Amino acid sequence: MSNVYTFGPTFRAEVSHTPRHMSEFWMIEPELAFADLYDTIDCAEEYIRFCIAYVLENNMADLLYFQNNAKTKTDLIEYLQGLIKEPFARCSYTEAVAILQQCEQRGVEFENKVEWGEDFFSEH
Repeated sequence: MSNVYTFGPTFRAEVSHTPRHMSEFWMIEPELAFADLYDTIDCAEEYIRFCIAYVLENNMADLLYFQNNAKTKTDLIEYLQGLIKEPFARCSYTEAVAILQQCEQRGVEFENKVEWGEDFFSEH
């Protein structure tokens, strides 16, 4: 059997620990038999790379429009090309907490405290 994916709306009604919980969204779900977390991460990274490469190849006029009208100095096309060339950075939850705590030690103030075992928020 070839790759199997489902793509469709998802509705959620459970309690959330975030102020911006989405109750409806579209989700892509690959069916990965006998896959572990790292296989799933690899699949997601490959899919993002595929999407970016597709946009670079097929929607250059749109990208040039965004690049020319952006309020930032970042070269959008160069940035996207870099994303598909280099491996994505990965870190564990524990490493992410340590990184955020180092930011706090350097004076960054978060509205929500950074503690191991707590959820991350948009500000993090």
